[in-house]
Amino acid sequence: MKIVKFEWKDAFCNTGWFDKEELKKVVEDKDLWCWTIGMLLKKTPKEIIICSNWVPANKNHFVNEKYSNIQKIPRTWIRNYKVIGNTK
Repeated sequence: MKIVKFEWKDAFCNTGWFDKEELKKVVEDKDLWCWTIGMLLKKTPKEIIICSNWVPANKNHFVNEKYSNIQKIPRTWIRNYKVIGNTK
């Protein structure tokens, strides 16, 4: 499995009521960029699906392969994508 890192622009939501001056600050706020490192589960033309935790199957401990913290991110939100390694 590939280990990847990338930057991605997250969606933003703010609730509540704003007057015009407050609204201007919210609308003109900087983009929210995130940096992620994870294991690539699937890459399609529309999205990248990663997990941050993976446990390989281990018959000695009766453990099936498991994944957690799965993220599905639209590719149009991603920049600076790079493969940085592989799992064993």
